[in-house]
Amino acid sequence: MSDALFSSEVETSDTRHLGRLWFADLLDLSLSAFIGWGLLRAVDVDRSRGALIAAGFGVWVVLSVLGALNGWTLGRGVVGLRLVRATGAPGPARGVARSVLVPVDMFLSIPLQRRPLDRLLGVYPEAVPLELKAWRGGLGWMGLWLGLGLASVWFGVVPTRTEALRYLKTLDGWRCCHGRTSPTANKCEPAVSRAVREARGGDARAQAVVADCPKAAAALP
Repeated sequence: MSDALFSSEVETSDTRHLGRLWFADLLDLSLSAFIGWGLLRAVDVDRSRGALIAAGFGVWVVLSVLGALNGWTLGRGVVGLRLVRATGAPGPARGVARSVLVPVDMFLSIPLQRRPLDRLLGVYPEAVPLELKAWRGGLGWMGLWLGLGLASVWFGVVPTRTEALRYLKTLDGWRCCHGRTSPTANKCEPAVSRAVREARGGDARAQAVVADCPKAAAALP
């Protein structure tokens, strides 16, 4: 006779795949924060702590809602899970609720060894079999978030307008503009390129900086 009949360790929906789901949520939270940071760089606005938190949380809510439409996120895909409920995908309302509850649920799951708030919402993780047809519905969603993550890497590498113009007004930027000595690696060319692009777009401050920078002025038609 099975010992499971007399054990308190019977696996329930809120204890199933606990470690994998915890890691998936951590990946998705980290990805949201990273994309939020990249978004702030893309629009070149203040990146204070409050702005970073707001941007990261906003992305997390969007990720949670979209991930609730069919249960897929990049983090869950990495660990081979899909979030479901008894009748199918969680749905956007549960996605919004889960975006607020997940951090608390992750914390509670450490001592409790279960996800009580996911259970309250009626959602649970389901292992995805290694079959193409099982993954087909999630590849597009995972690709979307992977693409946004890679875009954030790009925005992290390319200087913002403010960074480029500020750099060209420094001593190292002056050297870059006049070619007197070797400027700091990986700063000169991207900054000049960004300043020229902004000047071509009619930015008055960029035009003034380019006018004082022979290297940039030579690249401006």
